[in-house]
Amino acid sequence: MSDTAIFEGIVVRAHGNSFIVRHNNQDIPCKIRGRLRFKSDAVAAVAVGDDVAFALDKGGAGVIESIKPRRSMFFRPAKGKISKKQIIAANIDRLAAVASVKNPPLKPGLIDRFLISADIGNLTPLVIINKTDLDRPEILQELKRGYEAIKITIHFVSAKSGEGLEALTEALDGHRTIFAGHSGVGKTALINRLIPGLNLKEGEVSEHTDRGIHTTTVVELFELPFGGFVVDSPGLKVLGIWDLEKDDVVNHYPEFFDYACDCRFPGCAHGPEPDCAVKAAVESGKIPEYRYRSYLAIRESV
Repeated sequence: MSDTAIFEGIVVRAHGNSFIVRHNNQDIPCKIRGRLRFKSDAVAAVAVGDDVAFALDKGGAGVIESIKPRRSMFFRPAKGKISKKQIIAANIDRLAAVASVKNPPLKPGLIDRFLISADIGNLTPLVIINKTDLDRPEILQELKRGYEAIKITIHFVSAKSGEGLEALTEALDGHRTIFAGHSGVGKTALINRLIPGLNLKEGEVSEHTDRGIHTTTVVELFELPFGGFVVDSPGLKVLGIWDLEKDDVVNHYPEFFDYACDCRFPGCAHGPEPDCAVKAAVESGKIPEYRYRSYLAIRESV
């Protein structure tokens, strides 16, 4: 490789401003050219999954020179920087919202935030409920009915017992999927089961707070032995949604569409307004109550 040659690769690991780029089955440590950082609207201009062009400096280290246009992204508002976004992964085609039955507790509202983020980022969503070996609460069937009604696949699995992993393997085959969810839900444990011998460090759940303890501090892309790739990402306590207006939240709840046209007022927000057909559908069981509650909470938060 000459000093002036330009090579292409995919970013498979990101930690701050340090990256690993895979080129011809070689993993090359890379930094990023300063001009790319300064003109980016993200806190880190490069993300896992990016297709990049890089050169080698005199010491043999890689320098990322350019980033190809992205087909999709999973991103959120950067913490403490309103005008910047944090791109967690790019050029993936699916987002798996991972939650757990308990330890930490199941939060349908957080799942819905991930689904909206997938929609905004041009990703196909799916839902994974882990730790079914601990409990099988009644709400699982409500979640199944609600998500399958809007064509979102839901998997009930246990990384510990292996339940549901065969069907999940079939769903992941041939795709690039990011696992995203609350700390402690078992994203890394699932990846360890899907890729034998990987042995990533798995998180625990605090006995005092019932919340996950962060162990994944980098974002990394792994090749699945049966086909496809999976991205392990740090656990998120909350998920802010980038570029979402209050009145746009309803556009991410397709089960509302057939009823909204029968509301008394045009542009009904399906909140305090009288004669709201969406609220009537919730009361009659046609729309799951958990979806309506999360809609109201997310609309209020943005």
